[in-house]
Amino acid sequence: MYCGPKSLLFVEYKYLKTLPKKDTTSVKHSLTPMQAQWLERISGPSCAALIIGVENTAIILVSDFLANISKLRVIDEGVSRQEVAEWIHSVTCLGREYDGQQTITNRRKESAKDLGL
Repeated sequence: MYCGPKSLLFVEYKYLKTLPKKDTTSVKHSLTPMQAQWLERISGPSCAALIIGVENTAIILVSDFLANISKLRVIDEGVSRQEVAEWIHSVTCLGREYDGQQTITNRRKESAKDLGL
């Protein structure tokens, strides 16, 4: 649980040693149905997320916690540890709602534009 001046954030962390070999193979994480129910229940009055880490990246899920996640999705939506920390700060201290991967993707595009890429 993270507590900031603007919001509470409950996070369940799961870590994978490696990704599957095929891009379409679903990632197997250890979130139990009871943990998923708890995340769903708490996400109404507060913010909740499932963060699945693999190597030095992670994927942040804020809904549909038991959905199948493919290796390709983890690669496409994966963020660095620093970006996870920045996201936690933005939710708890700045009060920003997380609108899926768009927030991080847009920030990356803006950074690339600033660099002239």
